[in-house]
Amino acid sequence: MLRVSLRGLFSRKLRLALALVAIVLGTGFLSGAFVLTDTLGARFEKLFESINQNVAVQVAPTEESTEDGQPPRLTAEQLNRLRVPGAAAVQGDVSAVGVVPFDVRNGRPVTLYGAPQLGGGVTGDDPFSLVGIADGRWPARAGEVAISRFTAEQAHATVGDRIKVYLPRVNAAREFSVVGVVTYSGDRASLAGETLVLFQEAEAQRIFYGRTGVSSGAYLAAAEGVSHKELRDRVAPLLPAEFRAMTGEQANQEQANAVNEGLSQLTRYFFGPFAIIAVIVAVFLIFNTFTIVVAQRTQELALMRAMGASWAQVAGSVLVEAVLVGLAGSTLGLLAGVGLGYAGTALLTGLLGVELPGAGLAVGVTPVVLAYTVGVLVTVLSALVPAVKASAVPPLAAMREVARPDKPLRALSVVGAALAVPGAALVGLSLTGVGGLTLPALLLGVGLVFLGVALLSPLLTRPLAGLIGRAVGWGTSGKLGVRNALRNPRRTAVTAAALMIGVTLVSAAGVVGASFKSTIEQEVTATIGADIVVQTNQTQGPPNGETGFSAAAMQKVRELPEVRRALSLFLTIDAKIQGRTNRSLGIAAVDQDFAVASDMLGLTRADGDPGTLGEGEFVTDDNTADGRGWAVGDQVAIALSKGGERQYRLVGTFKSTPLLNGTVFLPQSAVADFAGPLANQGYVDLADGADATAATARIEQIMSDFPLVTVGDRSSLVDQFDSFIDIALAIVVVLLGLAILIALLGILNTLLLSIYERTRELGLLRAVGLSRFGVMRMVGTESVVMAVFGCLLGIVVGLGLGVALSAALIDIDFLSTIAVPWVDLAVFVLLAALAGVAAALWPAWRAAKLDVLDAIAYE
Repeated sequence: MLRVSLRGLFSRKLRLALALVAIVLGTGFLSGAFVLTDTLGARFEKLFESINQNVAVQVAPTEESTEDGQPPRLTAEQLNRLRVPGAAAVQGDVSAVGVVPFDVRNGRPVTLYGAPQLGGGVTGDDPFSLVGIADGRWPARAGEVAISRFTAEQAHATVGDRIKVYLPRVNAAREFSVVGVVTYSGDRASLAGETLVLFQEAEAQRIFYGRTGVSSGAYLAAAEGVSHKELRDRVAPLLPAEFRAMTGEQANQEQANAVNEGLSQLTRYFFGPFAIIAVIVAVFLIFNTFTIVVAQRTQELALMRAMGASWAQVAGSVLVEAVLVGLAGSTLGLLAGVGLGYAGTALLTGLLGVELPGAGLAVGVTPVVLAYTVGVLVTVLSALVPAVKASAVPPLAAMREVARPDKPLRALSVVGAALAVPGAALVGLSLTGVGGLTLPALLLGVGLVFLGVALLSPLLTRPLAGLIGRAVGWGTSGKLGVRNALRNPRRTAVTAAALMIGVTLVSAAGVVGASFKSTIEQEVTATIGADIVVQTNQTQGPPNGETGFSAAAMQKVRELPEVRRALSLFLTIDAKIQGRTNRSLGIAAVDQDFAVASDMLGLTRADGDPGTLGEGEFVTDDNTADGRGWAVGDQVAIALSKGGERQYRLVGTFKSTPLLNGTVFLPQSAVADFAGPLANQGYVDLADGADATAATARIEQIMSDFPLVTVGDRSSLVDQFDSFIDIALAIVVVLLGLAILIALLGILNTLLLSIYERTRELGLLRAVGLSRFGVMRMVGTESVVMAVFGCLLGIVVGLGLGVALSAALIDIDFLSTIAVPWVDLAVFVLLAALAGVAAALWPAWRAAKLDVLDAIAYE
């Protein structure tokens, strides 16, 4: 039986080719995600090794000492104590993040996406050989800087130029003379696409720490014959309690572990779900392939039964083919995953402008095991039902032509309805709040509805696909194509269901995205009482007071004759609330009386007196108060980045709005305990008759020293939110594109296998006068019907899913309206029709070129 299975497999290799492609695409995406993150992790590890290659011991603050937002400093005296026997060199770490150079040509800040913008202090040649002078000299006095070659390229600066640099603790930009350009060891322009500005050490200490003679840590090099561990053990007892000593290898590993944890989250929660969706869609294609192939082999399988093969041997022969196809597909998928990992690494590093050391790929055990496990398991499970059907073929079927009518759809429809009806009830109950059902119940209901519709799709094939056929099936060829799509509702439904999955998710994402856009536009227009909005682009991470604009800058805005009133909004998420790390609430403060802030932000009282906000008091939205069980008068412990834990009393709540849902407002004095003093947003109300264009230009000039800060009218705020939503939707569509591609391959596969099945029929059609073009039109119409049918099912289910999710978000005040992107959905249908035409090209060409006499004689 094994030899028979192998011969049968190789004789039908073309029929199984697209099932193989589906496995390759699914497992390739899955393994490629792991290869990508493993490769990036390995390259970051090499990066940290290269940074610390000459560092024997690193001294850094303990985690506990930095919890209050005020990291400890090593004094010059404490640094000198570290010059123990065996230490060849000791250097204090004088550095800061957020030191932003400006472009010399246009005066705009150099903006990076992902890579840090660093500043450092130097005294001369680096004893650890990390950087060296490539042009000019080291900065020797105040007002001088050296910059990395990458920074010089980005800022278009050379030795002798004057360059403006934003200084984070100073919260202002100053001009410096560029006296040198440095490169890293190996003549590299950068380590990972970062900018680097170096100051004379004493000036760097004044800029970064506000005083000289201190550093944030230290690096030590070991003398010959002294191990890193031995030097660490000599240094550790001499350190203040707030510091710890690590070997260079330990420091590398800690940094690498932090990066790898972030990358693993990327795979687990981002790439992983999309890969699983692609694999699920592949199941439909593989199932259809084996179902059709088994149906076409009825006489062959019956002959095997007549010759003595047991039902188990017949089923086993089909499963052996599935295992072999799964192994081949998994192997090719793993190779494709390696290629995707390499391409993804190059694409990400290129887009982010990151140069990471190492050029190889890291292929761990996980992607290999996953590729083979998922590939083989999915193929075998997909072929299980066809294998059981194959074993039930009676031996007498070998002696005559056997008609294979479709089984009644009654049982399948009952099961589908049994899933869809309770699912719809769960969705309705969770949206109305009956019985306290929440988001998990909603998602369960949506899942049941989705499965129910998938099982009911054969029942929907004749009415819905028939309706589509009336629109596209004109002429004799078109009508034949429509009838071909309707003759086997199960096959058409399974093929369409694969496409339905991808379209459902894209449609749902489109509805939620459109609802967010509509909500934001309505909220900004109706509630924000400001003509001009000052915003901070959060490309360097979430708000914490370290990026934005200063209070002094906003005061200058208030002094403009065109301005009636102005408000600064300070934001952070760095906090502990009632002893737990905050992960969801925005902690805010304003620099005006809260009554003024309420008016400008469009806040409406819900309970208590949120109009005033004194020391030790806070207000929040009613949703947050209800969700946390807070009532007016309650005391809540809040610990910010600095100052430790403090008690705040809830004095009032305001009605939740999508823009400020989940926000806790503290008094302005609390800003002193934020990680930084900078405001994140600003709102400016102009005087009557003021020229908005002129006022915007003057405010832009005031804010020009602050990188990442933009100024515009209310529509600019809407545009910023819309751009984020568009990017998110584009990512979703691209990642779901693989699942949709597999589904379209499923249509192509079904058509190809159907042509084998209908070879004699096609020959007879040609013999009675149907032209080659007529055959091609017939196959094309069948493909378009299946594609549009799957797309319409996906749109209907996706529309329901998107509306349900949007309604749930309205219930918790994340949205205020539901919007349906009708134009986008219409485009989806048009694209589905075009994709159906594209999927039919190869099958239609094969069908049209069949020899008439050979086709009529085909067995």
